[in-house]
Amino acid sequence: MLVVDPSSSRCDICLDPFEWNSTDRTPHIINCGHVFCAECLHQVFPTRCPLCRELFEPSEVRKLYVEPSEVRKLYVEPSEIRKLHVESCSDDDKEEVILLKQLISVHDSSEEEILRLRIRVDTWLAARTLDEVCADSEML
Repeated sequence: MLVVDPSSSRCDICLDPFEWNSTDRTPHIINCGHVFCAECLHQVFPTRCPLCRELFEPSEVRKLYVEPSEVRKLYVEPSEIRKLHVESCSDDDKEEVILLKQLISVHDSSEEEILRLRIRVDTWLAARTLDEVCADSEML
């Protein structure tokens, strides 16, 4: 299901936000799946998608019908998704998430903090089999 967040969606051509009560600024989809406002699509010539350059037929352009209040109910902040994921993890997986977050933020750390983190990561890796570590890396 295509979900367009009405509070933050913009046309990739003019960069104006989509308007839900205006014919010219409502989102329209072309056959490659990219979405633009109607006004910009009417000005595209030749009729190639501005993003992927795939040809499209103007007669096949479709208006997206979106109920803004319903879309807001479906939208979940990325931070909430991460929080729910961590809460549903096993203790071992939670440790992995914590280590990954610390590795990501290591660029502002002292040498001592980096060394401590490296020891924790080495200890965590040593407690796992090679198959477990490889399986985890395939999910990234």
